[in-house]
Amino acid sequence: MEPVSDFWAATRVISQALDGLDHAALSAMPDTEKVQAMTCLRTLARRLDTSARVVTDAVAKSCATERATGLALSDFLAKEEGRSSSQGIGEVHRASAITANGTVRDAALAGTITPDHAVAIGQQLRQLPLDEMSADEKNAAAGKFIDAARTTAPGQLSRRTASVLEAAAPRLAPSAADRAARAAALRRQAEAERKLCWGSDDHGSIWFSGKVPELEGRTIIGALQAFAEKGRQAERAELDALKVQRNRGIITTARYLTLRKEVDARGARTTAQRMADALVDATHLLASTDLIPSAGGQPPRIVVTIGYEDMRKSLQGLIDAGTFEGEVPVDAGTLRRMCCDAEILPIVLGSDSQIMDVGRSERLVTSAIRRALEHRDGGCIYEGCTVPAALCQAHHVLPWWAGGRTQLSNLVLVCRHHHAIVEPGRYRDRDQPRVVFDSDTGRPRVVEPDRSRVYRASAQHDNRVGNPDPGENSALLTGRAKPRTDDPDHQESSAQPTAGAQLRTDDPDHQESSAQPTRPGDPDPRESSAHLSPLPSPPRPPDSLDRRSEDADQRQEALV
Repeated sequence: MEPVSDFWAATRVISQALDGLDHAALSAMPDTEKVQAMTCLRTLARRLDTSARVVTDAVAKSCATERATGLALSDFLAKEEGRSSSQGIGEVHRASAITANGTVRDAALAGTITPDHAVAIGQQLRQLPLDEMSADEKNAAAGKFIDAARTTAPGQLSRRTASVLEAAAPRLAPSAADRAARAAALRRQAEAERKLCWGSDDHGSIWFSGKVPELEGRTIIGALQAFAEKGRQAERAELDALKVQRNRGIITTARYLTLRKEVDARGARTTAQRMADALVDATHLLASTDLIPSAGGQPPRIVVTIGYEDMRKSLQGLIDAGTFEGEVPVDAGTLRRMCCDAEILPIVLGSDSQIMDVGRSERLVTSAIRRALEHRDGGCIYEGCTVPAALCQAHHVLPWWAGGRTQLSNLVLVCRHHHAIVEPGRYRDRDQPRVVFDSDTGRPRVVEPDRSRVYRASAQHDNRVGNPDPGENSALLTGRAKPRTDDPDHQESSAQPTAGAQLRTDDPDHQESSAQPTRPGDPDPRESSAHLSPLPSPPRPPDSLDRRSEDADQRQEALV
């Protein structure tokens, strides 16, 4: 589509098209078309959001609001959109980050990445030595970040900065000595800036504010998350107990509903509220012991990852530097001091980063196996999930009831939510996401269900044969345009839902559209079944089996 020189004409078309959407018609759509419509509109929303931020940055750079309204842009946004002044400043900074690199900006405008990813990439690009990088190296770094954004949450892209620089401009990548020196400098700065402040808000609450070095902060966060998760588990256990009492006739249905409402009310806490409660619970627990004001107590547990050859060299002297859980670098001095009082769990790696030894194997998931899982998976393995390893559960890929063994090659970490999604059903087959292990690296990944691949193939097929010409404004408003097969850009247009579209299995183009992976190293979904071992079929239970009992069994199995 040719760029529209008349900005107002383009915005009128968009506004009129939105006015013409019939949301009431959604109820009559087939499920596939509903999903397509949702995906299409969410992509358009991201593109519009990016366009708005690009224009915002143009306004900021030209000082247009100062000349037109007499207000700084941040103040103008705060006034017009009901934001605080700090929020207005944040909007200006985020808009500037999106436009920091032309490749990143264009990817966000095209909907390839989200605006939040574009902001995060722009911020990380500014951390690179751009003055010393060539134009090709800058574009290569931007491309690496864009590729990483497809499988990484915006807040986690900062972990890729070092590897991106090493791949895009290896000549500028810091040496091991430089990294150790930087880790030590950052540690000294963090220690100098540590603080904890509190005071009364005169409304019955105490406020806290402060910061601590990252290693100590992660320890605090991990402890509070454990208390918060314990509260969630207690609420679930209480609900399950109420269900059992109702099913056995111990309490009436009316009493069950009343008690469940009370439990649901306690469970309606936000994450921030749960973390505040966790801080209070941890303090009460500490106060009930004899540890206050003792400086001892349970020592921290430290996991330091070091290669086998590095370990051999380090045995001849002091440890130079290491990496804590969460990819946090640590300088040698801090490491030695913390090791004096710590429970050290060595995880020895070979040259190919495969785990060589984590201790004696036992029947159940031992602490050694658990630590190895946390090291290998880093958290929930479900693509896009950011739940940390400490809050994940160990899942048997081949279930225990089906003969699966408790060993690293049959275990993965998944969060509670995704555990229920990938857990195989015992008595009925489901088309569901499945866990497989890569035959080359041995690392686990999740392959999507067959129906998901069929949907994507159908959406791509519809995209080729049924999309209207985006250059015809009347077609955008009426939806009656015919497909143009001579348009070379037609196949690259964004997905648009088409009424009545069906998947044709005899279409030769369908075989091409079903191949979803577009990035090097991605699995071919059509070959994923080759990595799976068929599960044995256990005897089917009698027809009189209560479904509620079966569901309870499956929930219990998800905890194994």
